[in-house]
Amino acid sequence: MRRASVWWWAVALAAALALAAGARAQGGAEGDRCASPEGRPGVCANIRRCAPLLELLRSQRQRPDAADYLRRSVCGYDALDPIVCCPGADTRSPPTPAPAPAPAPECGFSNASHTRVVGGWPAARGAWPWMVALGYRPSARSTSKAPRFLCGASLISLRHVLTAAHCVYNRQDLYFVRLGEHDLESDADGASPEDVAIRDRRVHEGYNPNSFVNDIALLTLERDITPTLAIHPICLPLAPAQRERNLVGSMPFIAGWGAKHFSGPSSSELLELQIPVVTQEKCKTAFERFKTAVIDERVLCAGYEKGGKDACQGDSGGPLMAPNGTTYYQIGVVSYGYRCAEPGVPGVYTRVTYFLDWIAKNMK
Repeated sequence: MRRASVWWWAVALAAALALAAGARAQGGAEGDRCASPEGRPGVCANIRRCAPLLELLRSQRQRPDAADYLRRSVCGYDALDPIVCCPGADTRSPPTPAPAPAPAPECGFSNASHTRVVGGWPAARGAWPWMVALGYRPSARSTSKAPRFLCGASLISLRHVLTAAHCVYNRQDLYFVRLGEHDLESDADGASPEDVAIRDRRVHEGYNPNSFVNDIALLTLERDITPTLAIHPICLPLAPAQRERNLVGSMPFIAGWGAKHFSGPSSSELLELQIPVVTQEKCKTAFERFKTAVIDERVLCAGYEKGGKDACQGDSGGPLMAPNGTTYYQIGVVSYGYRCAEPGVPGVYTRVTYFLDWIAKNMK
């Protein structure tokens, strides 16, 4: 895997180029005097060597005015690198290169801001770069030769995809994954999806298709993917603080191309939703009437008491995603529920922290 510092610069510069695209440059070369957007004197410098604007670039998701400020700060370009008006720099000479920032994580960063509760509508393109659609061969009865996308999944490394066991178990028709997709039925959605064949599949040896216990599977791809802004892994909660985090009451995200209501058609466009994590006691009570349901330390449950919003058919295998700052961690895998969004019945998710050792062993 690439070093984190290299990955950070690739992301930072790509974002800078996107922000600067079409901007009216001040026309200065590196080392020239310039004026910042608010009129302060500065020096045109490579954005790598301008700590204030580099920090602004890194925090742009929390600063709605950042993109416009960065655009108006562009002096020009050094090859592909933006040259920006660095405010407060010594105008007599180019600024001394600042120390490189601490490497950003290679996983778990979204290209969209989520500052409000998401209620089950289309996701912004590129919002969930680790989302995967599982591709199945058409059924024997179908006259179409197009693949079917029946489950979701998540990219957790450059070669591995995590999903639910019930999406893989006895499914010889599963043969590829699609990465970087937004609208499954449109080539004009602005996405550049990538299809990769599956080399190996591992269903948890303790999976029970009747009770859905140990509902987790790992797919190994034919090749490593090249990480981009649009396609990269989600983080796993490996650190002790993440493993031990109390999630009850938190509002993690789910995303998928599943149905909007029970027995309804699947969505062609990627949808997103936030749902509250509930206590194990509440989940056990909700499922005690279902004899095969097992609610224990291997699962966590999430959903609204009044119902109305939930994962549904077609969302199986997708990630339950918890932000920590600006980094997203996968805490669950969509497993099962009763119908969809029924009042008083949360959805059940395979608890990722319980299976971290199994995941690591099967990634080797």
